[in-house]
Amino acid sequence: MPKPAKKRGVRIPWVIDSRGERYDRSEIDRQPAPRYVVPLKCGGCGTRVSARHGNADDPDSRTSHYFRIDPHTAACRYDLDQRGKQLVDQAPGTVVRKAGQWRLICPPLHHGGTGGQKPVPGGPARPERAGGAGPRVTSKQAGAAIASARRIVRILDDLDQDPDVAAEFAAVAPNGRRDIPWSEFCRGRANADQLAQALLDQTAAPIPHAVWGPVQSADAAGRNHDSYVVMYHATNPVHIDGKPVRLRVAVRSTQADWIGATTRSGQVLGYGYWQLFPTDPAKARRQGWIELQLWVKQPWQATRWDTDGTTITLPEPRTTPKPAPERRTSPPPATAPPAPAPTSKVRATPPPQDGAPAEPEPDAAPEPHEDAPQPSTPPTEPTPAAPSHPAVVVPPLPPFPPPVPDAGERRTRFARWLDSARRSRRN
Repeated sequence: MPKPAKKRGVRIPWVIDSRGERYDRSEIDRQPAPRYVVPLKCGGCGTRVSARHGNADDPDSRTSHYFRIDPHTAACRYDLDQRGKQLVDQAPGTVVRKAGQWRLICPPLHHGGTGGQKPVPGGPARPERAGGAGPRVTSKQAGAAIASARRIVRILDDLDQDPDVAAEFAAVAPNGRRDIPWSEFCRGRANADQLAQALLDQTAAPIPHAVWGPVQSADAAGRNHDSYVVMYHATNPVHIDGKPVRLRVAVRSTQADWIGATTRSGQVLGYGYWQLFPTDPAKARRQGWIELQLWVKQPWQATRWDTDGTTITLPEPRTTPKPAPERRTSPPPATAPPAPAPTSKVRATPPPQDGAPAEPEPDAAPEPHEDAPQPSTPPTEPTPAAPSHPAVVVPPLPPFPPPVPDAGERRTRFARWLDSARRSRRN
C-alpha cells in the first residue's frame, strides 16, 4: 500500500523582494532566472522568506516550488495555524480540529432537494410556505457555522485557493459523512460547474452544499417584484448532451435583506440544497443557459462580505388588486304597480306646468274627475284615502312653478289631457 504523500506545508502566495516588488510562486521557476532580488519577505507580515525550486526533472515527482518561511508575526493572514485556531475560538462548536484538519460542522437543514441516484428536480418558481406561517426562528448556532464557512473561504482566498491549503479543511454533513473534502463541499466561481454537472448527471451527494462567488447583479425578481436575487456567472459551462451550456449561480429569497439584495458589490455565499432551473435539461440546452439556484428560506443560509457600502433602490412589490367581495343586500320592498285613478275622492295635485319633469306615461288616459282642482289652487300635500292595496307615495310639488317652455317643446299625453279637461269645464 503506497504511503500517503507527505504534506509540504503551507505555501504563501506572495513575496516582496528587496526592491518592494511583489511576486507569486510562479516566479520561482521562471527561466532563465527569477526576476526578484533577494532577500525576500512574506507578503503578509514581512518575515524572512526563502524559495524552494520544483523538481521538474523527475517525472514521478510533483512540482513542489514554494516559499519557506520563518515563523510568521502575529495576525499575518498567511499564518494558517494561527487563523485555524481563530476559527475554533471565534465560533465554538462550529469548527473542530480532528485528524489534522479543521472540520466545519454543517448545520441541519430541511431536505428541500434531491441528489445522488434519484431524479433531480429543478428550481421552484417560488419557495413553498407552510400554512402562511412566518420564518422559523433563526438558529444562532447555524448562523455561526455559516460565518465560519465564510472565514474558511476567506482564508483559502488569501492563500490563492491553494489545493494543499484546501486539504487542511473538511466538512461534516448533518447526520452524514464526517470528512467531506472541502473542495467537494464548497464550490466557488471556478468550480461551481462541477456541482451543477453532478446534479445533471444525478451523481451529486444528497447533502447541503456551500457555493460562493463575486456578485455581478442584484435586484428584485418575479413578475410582481415580490422576490429578490443575487447572481453571478460561473467561469465554466456545464455540458448537456455534449453541448456546452452557460451556467449562472443565483441565490434567491422573498426577503431582500436575507441575501443582501440592495448591493451589487462584494461576495455572496449560500448554504443549502441547490437545484437546477429549468428542470428540463433539453429546454436548458435549447435556450443555452441553466441556473444553479438556492432559495434561501432562513436568514442564516446566506452571508455577504467585502461590500463597498453602495446600495441600490429596489422597486416596491406590485400588489395585484383583489376584486372586492360582492355585497349582499336585501332586495328592495316590492311596490305595487301604478293603479288607475282612485275610486275614492282625493284632492289631486295641480297639473304640472310646461317644462316640469314628465310624469310616467299611463297606459290609458284617465277620465276627467269631478274634483280636479282648478289651476289657481295652491300646492298642497295630497291626502289619499286608504285603499285596499298599498298606497303610492306621490312626491310633493316644487314651491314655485317652473318657467313656461317654448311652444315647440314636446308635451306629454298627461298635459294634453289636462288642457282638454280645462276647456271642457270652461264650456
